[in-house]
Amino acid sequence: MSGSNKNEKKEEDCSCYAESRKKKTCPPVRNVTHPLRYYEFSPDELKALEECDKESFYQRCLPFSTLFATVTYAAIKYEFLSRNPHFGAVPKVLVAAFVGHIYGRLSYISKCEAKLRKLPTNSHLGNVMRKYHLENNPPLDPKKR
Repeated sequence: MSGSNKNEKKEEDCSCYAESRKKKTCPPVRNVTHPLRYYEFSPDELKALEECDKESFYQRCLPFSTLFATVTYAAIKYEFLSRNPHFGAVPKVLVAAFVGHIYGRLSYISKCEAKLRKLPTNSHLGNVMRKYHLENNPPLDPKKR
């Protein structure tokens, strides 16, 4: 009475690997922005979001991370900042690189918003961004200048 029945066949776990040997394959992956609200991005929207991600990394995050880490290392080397007795300069340089990455992402938000507002009129994401921009940045009235 080992409790295990050798006649039972266990089904393989369908963990979405290519060329599944089973007839029943995993469902396709979908773009979901929020679990409670299903919305699938259009190809134009995906392209714009991917461009924003790549451009923000290469144009802002990488340069700022490098600059902040280099300045921090130089400050430690020339004794403006003290070294950690056990780890040396590494923790401060890593924190500076991380802060540079975050600063780069935050500084690119306005440029990305402008790019998303330029999406076609049939784009849900473009319409939402244009509506958000108009609500938070009303057009200037020439009489109030």
